[in-house]
Amino acid sequence: MNILFINSDASMHEEFNEFSQDIHAKNYFSNSTEMSIALLNEHQIDAVVIKIGKLSDVSVLKYINDYYKHIKVLVSAREDFEEVLAIFNQVDFEVLPSKMGLAELKEHLVH
Repeated sequence: MNILFINSDASMHEEFNEFSQDIHAKNYFSNSTEMSIALLNEHQIDAVVIKIGKLSDVSVLKYINDYYKHIKVLVSAREDFEEVLAIFNQVDFEVLPSKMGLAELKEHLVH
């Protein structure tokens, strides 16, 4: 499994790498739309974990919706983005609570 983490807290990258070893996953990290699109095009990504903090972050979901409908997307977003996220009915995405531990995230990734 290849996981793309978008806009994740850089201090969490080491912890993401540790738990990914448990599920035999390889991680990729991106902090921009351009880098995210490049990684999606260059690698076989199975799941995306994205933290949405501003409206421009939603553009990656649009790209996935248009070209990579098979990718599972886990979204961490403020409540005021739920209406915006509702337009992406073709992407297999799940909205996560903004405060979620690594064990809970791992459960969402492997199921």
